[in-house]
Amino acid sequence: MVLLIVLHHAPGAWAIEEDTSPPPATSPQQESQPSREQPSETEKQATTAPLVDTIQSSPSVTSSQPETAGPTMGFIDALHGVISRQILTSAVWLDSFFSDERFIKEENRTYVRVRYDVFKEERSNATFRPTVDVRLALPQLEKKAHIVLTAESAETPAATPALPNTDKERIGTTEARNVTTAVYYVLRDTAEQNFIVRTGAQFTHGSPALFVAPRYRYYLPLNTWGFRFTQEEIYNTITRWQVNTVFDFERPLPHNLFFRTSATGAWIETSKGYFYGLNFSLRQPLDLKRALEYEWNNSFQTRPVGELVEVLFKIRYRQSFWREWFFFEVAPQYRFPRDRDFSSNAGILFRLEMFFGR
Repeated sequence: MVLLIVLHHAPGAWAIEEDTSPPPATSPQQESQPSREQPSETEKQATTAPLVDTIQSSPSVTSSQPETAGPTMGFIDALHGVISRQILTSAVWLDSFFSDERFIKEENRTYVRVRYDVFKEERSNATFRPTVDVRLALPQLEKKAHIVLTAESAETPAATPALPNTDKERIGTTEARNVTTAVYYVLRDTAEQNFIVRTGAQFTHGSPALFVAPRYRYYLPLNTWGFRFTQEEIYNTITRWQVNTVFDFERPLPHNLFFRTSATGAWIETSKGYFYGLNFSLRQPLDLKRALEYEWNNSFQTRPVGELVEVLFKIRYRQSFWREWFFFEVAPQYRFPRDRDFSSNAGILFRLEMFFGR
């Protein structure tokens, strides 16, 4: 009986298949060659290469891929598959490193995240924002259901023009606290699609508000680009209906860069008009512990008239230090709001974050 080890192109994917056919006859030279029953450590590291190495790697390994991909797959199809997986791997790695909402809302594991933000902007006092996020995935339900407890400072009111940026990086100006208890139920979780329904209660000043929020995400590889559509509908017993829509187009670039442009929109039942934005981001991983992000966000609204209401430029530097679960972040920014005749308003964010989990 011979064990054949097949190396798939997907990172970290090793498959062992059993061959029941009789062993072939071997020559004396073949018998003298060492057995390859187990992959070497160098090969294992190659299959789990980090993003910095993955982006730089050449797709030349796909030249032999059609032999194992099936008779109907040609070189172009194999190359397309490699590029698509590279885009998705890059996006997931960077979203995870930067604690992006695109990744956090789809996390299917138990963890505790503790964050403390200090934000200072011109002509305003410093704002301090501690946040605790606890998620418990229930193994009895094959991790399809999560119990979530979040305690954080109240965010900027939903009706503000900056809403389409939906990254929760703007710091609220109120001392109120939000405590959210919810149950997430994962209906579908694949690389192409994710469908989650969360329901629970949010407490502000002790007053509860019940909510239900289905969220759907679809990912489509388009040759050298990746397209992501995300739709979330939220019903709250106090603020009523809110619908958030995001269209992402993204791709890796040379020199370890990753580019994403996003068209975002939000409709709120209690506010007139429609809020939308056009955002650009360029991420640059320096190594496995450090990364930079450059952002340019434009926020618009349709009422009382369709107009640009704010422009925001921001640079984020994020680093893991001391321990792999301890992060430091600094993010200077310049904001140009219409209500101040687009005069510059400088600000800076300092963040400490601890993550406990796998």
